[in-house]
Order: sequence, then C-alpha cells, then structure tokens
Amino acid sequence: MLKMSYQKLGFRMYIMIRLLLLILIGYAIVWILTQTHFWLVSFWLILLSVVLFIELLHYIEKSHKEMRNLVIAIREGDFSNTYRQVSYRSGNMLGETFEALLTMYQRLRQEKESHHLYLQNMVEHVNIALLCFDQQGKMQMANKAAHQLFAKPYLKHLDDIKEVDAELHQTLQKVAAGEKLLIKILLHQQLMHLSLQATEFKMLGEYYKLVSLQDFKNELEEQEIDSWQKLIRVLSHEIMNSVIPISNLSAMVKQTLFSQEEGSLSFHDISAEDRVDLQESLQTIEERCNGLVSFVKAYRSLTQIAIPHFRSVSIHQLLERVYTLFRPDLLRQRIQCSIQVTPDHLSIKADFELIEQVLINLISNAIDALADCPQPEITLKAIKNAQNQTLIQVIDNGPGIEDEWGEQIFIPFFTTKKNGSGIGLSLSRQIMRLHKGTITMHTQAGRETIFSLIF
Repeated sequence: MLKMSYQKLGFRMYIMIRLLLLILIGYAIVWILTQTHFWLVSFWLILLSVVLFIELLHYIEKSHKEMRNLVIAIREGDFSNTYRQVSYRSGNMLGETFEALLTMYQRLRQEKESHHLYLQNMVEHVNIALLCFDQQGKMQMANKAAHQLFAKPYLKHLDDIKEVDAELHQTLQKVAAGEKLLIKILLHQQLMHLSLQATEFKMLGEYYKLVSLQDFKNELEEQEIDSWQKLIRVLSHEIMNSVIPISNLSAMVKQTLFSQEEGSLSFHDISAEDRVDLQESLQTIEERCNGLVSFVKAYRSLTQIAIPHFRSVSIHQLLERVYTLFRPDLLRQRIQCSIQVTPDHLSIKADFELIEQVLINLISNAIDALADCPQPEITLKAIKNAQNQTLIQVIDNGPGIEDEWGEQIFIPFFTTKKNGSGIGLSLSRQIMRLHKGTITMHTQAGRETIFSLIF
C-alpha cells in the first residue's frame, strides 16, 4: 500500500512539477520581454518551455501507449511482455498495475492449459470411443479409441463416418440426448455390438452433442462361454452319474446270463427267441451307454482347456507346419493352398499348440466346405489391420455359410455337418479368449468364407 501510494504521489508530483515549471517559465518570459532588454535569455527560456512541454506530452503518451499495449495483449492472449522495468524507470503506479494484471492472466492461462491437458489425458486414456460435434456436424473432439474404432487418423466432420458405415452415421445424427442404443455393425470385416449413448450441452451459446460408443461383444462372448461351461459341468455330472451305473449293471447282467462255451453263448432256462431279444437289448444298452460316456468326455473338453504357455511364435512357421499336416488331404482333393504373411517376420505371443489346434479346426472345416467346389482354394493369410492388431485368416472360396447360421456357429453343440460334434468352433473361440483375442467369421454366399483370428 505504501509503495502504491508513493508511486501514485510520484506520478502526480511529476505532472505538477512540470506544469509549475511551465507556468514559472511563462511568467519569466513575459517579465523579461516587458521589463528588461535581455531578448536572448527569453529565447532560451521559450526553447526550454517547448522542451518541457514536449517531454510532458511524451510522458503522458507513453502511459497511454502502455495501456493500449496491455489491452491488445489481453485481447490477443499474449502475456509474454513485462512492465516491471517501465514501472521502476518511471516510478509511477501504471507499470506496477500492468505487471500485476499480466501476472494474474498468465497464472490463469497456465491453470487453464493444465486443466485442459489433464482432461485430454483422461479422455485419451478411456478405452471407450468418444465423439463430440456441433449442430453442423463439425467434429470438436475424437479420442484415440474413436480413431482406432473407425480406423481413421483424422475425424474432422461427422460425414467422415459415413465412409465407414452410412447407417451408423445416420444413427449418430438422430440419437437424442439421454438415449441409449444397442446396435450391430460390420466394421473392417468384424461384427461389432456397440452400446451407443448421447448427451447434449451448451457452451458459449453453441449446442454440442457428446456420444460414447463401446463394443461389448467381448463381454457378451465371455458371459456366454461362462454360461455354457456351467451348463456342461452340470450335464457332465448328471449324465455320468446315470450312465456309468447302467453300463456296469448291463455288463453284469450279461455276464450272469451268458456263459462262454466253445466260442458260443448259451442261456439257462430261457427260450431261444427270448435269448436273442435279451442279448440284443443288453448289447444295445451297453453300446449306448458307452456312446454316452464318449459323448460326455468329448464335450467335457470344452471346460478343460489347457492353460496357455505364451512364447514368441513365428506366424509363417506356424502356417507352414499346419500346411504340412494337411498336405496329403489337400493334394488328394486337388485344393490349391497358399500362404501369405505380411510382413514375413510377423509374430505373436501365444501358445503354439493351442493356436495350431484352432487352425487345424478351421482348415478342416474349409476342406469339408470345398467338397463340391470345381476349383477349390484355401488361403492362409496373416496381416496387421488398421488397429495394429495381428490377424490370421483362413479363407476358402466355398459356398459360404447361411445367414441364419452365422450367429450360431460358435455355440457349443451346434453343427451343420451330419457327423459333426459341434465343439470345434466353440473350443476355438475359448482358446482365443484365453489369448485375449477373438475369432470372427465373414461370409459371402457363393464366393468365400473368412475366419479371422484377431490378437
């Protein structure tokens, strides 16, 4: 307070002293011109008064210029200038006031930038796609998850999403604030289940819409697999409890009723016709029980997958090995098979044997699908997709898969083959889940079917 009062007093004294000097010099000039003959002295006094007047104007204009510069700096957001030297040099309060204002605005700007950076890092860290756009569709914000979802490094307008999926573009335009939608779309040959939720807000007189898109397909698959595993455990327990006693009992009855003599069976006190019926019935019971036991053991494998042992796996080496296993079948059925790995050194962290088992299931299915194809072809392909994920694909040019079967082929027990068990694809999906990946199917009727392992 004392410093500001001193500066305020100094500014006033500076003006008052110069005004007083100008008045005194004016009186001196008049007195010399009227009362004396020293004309040359009056000339020098007039020159001194002009210099004092110009210096006073310069001092006042300098203060106005500093005020103008401060206003421009605030308007342009430029807080790099300093007025501390001006304050010390002039000894007035204006420079100190300027410096205080600039310091305050610099601090506010730093806090604003820090908060913006903090919120930006939080938004980028979220693994949910976030889009914010205005009423004209101009994109104000799209986080990293959104760029990965749409495989676009830049999203400047909502129309950019139309190139990815026109139906999703319309949905984003029409979704109302507070509305939550569950939609299915095909992005990059992958079926995605998206949970879409929107909110609207007003900022600086403009309305904005914030939309979140989350792919919950993996969560659905995980819950579905867990449910099937629980069901299989119950079925295994109940069927085994029933089948094993029946099997043992039928074998015991058969042993009691029949005796082995000279390579033939003979009954005691039972007619020949009854003996035949009884023998056939017991034989059927035993065979059926053994079949049920084999059935349960096969499906119980769905809940007893080995724990993966991860290591670096060369995809080219993996595909070459699987191709070698199927080479006799491929040659016998005249199926052309090619391997495409881009880049050639592509590798993954995986359990070699488990992924090999998945590929064996997929290639075996592809061979069966090409049974009636005139020019059968299978392509084993490995690439990096737009999301920097590694894809291993098994592609065949067979008749494709019926649309109504597309959502069911990964369900345990479901099969389109006469002698199929219905566990191959379900088991493959569980193995991919253990690898933190997924398996998808894309088909075009009469052209091709693509099974993709996504790591």
